[in-house]
Amino acid sequence: MQKVVLSEISLIHGPVAMPKGFEIDRDQIRNDIIESYVKKNRINNNPKAYSFDDYAVPFSQPLQWMQDYIRDHVRLEHGFTLVNKSMHGNVMHPKEKSWTRNQVEPVDLRNSPDYTVIYGVDVKENSSECIIEYDDNRRKNRTWHIPIKNNEFIMFPATNKYSFSPNTSNGLNIILTLNYEFI
Repeated sequence: MQKVVLSEISLIHGPVAMPKGFEIDRDQIRNDIIESYVKKNRINNNPKAYSFDDYAVPFSQPLQWMQDYIRDHVRLEHGFTLVNKSMHGNVMHPKEKSWTRNQVEPVDLRNSPDYTVIYGVDVKENSSECIIEYDDNRRKNRTWHIPIKNNEFIMFPATNKYSFSPNTSNGLNIILTLNYEFI
């Protein structure tokens, strides 16, 4: 008897464990996202689009190091290579939650990302979860809830719908979303 896996929905998560002395300067990433938020530097200016509350994130060395860590970690631990396609930041106010959505363009799957990565830039402890929707053959509309934590990432297929639960803290939560192509 042989088993062949025809498809798989994998979830990869964990801390961005940089060597001592090379920690990610999350303050700079947070400040860049907040600056885009204040200047209303949106990814999409259509108020009816899911991406209306997504803000541009400028290049910075800490951001590059974090992306390098995730790319290298996935290549070493899981044997495939990721290429960055896009990214955006979200500022979640107290009691605010996100839309349920995915990161693919249904009419342009060829140019859509393969994986989405959620990274906790400045998230108050136990204040929000990433809720990932998936189907398990006959068991439809299942969800996986994983807490969003500072300096930790959650990676899943970009075709999966996801959302952020309401921010239960009294402060802002800053979350970074990265989209990758699998090669």
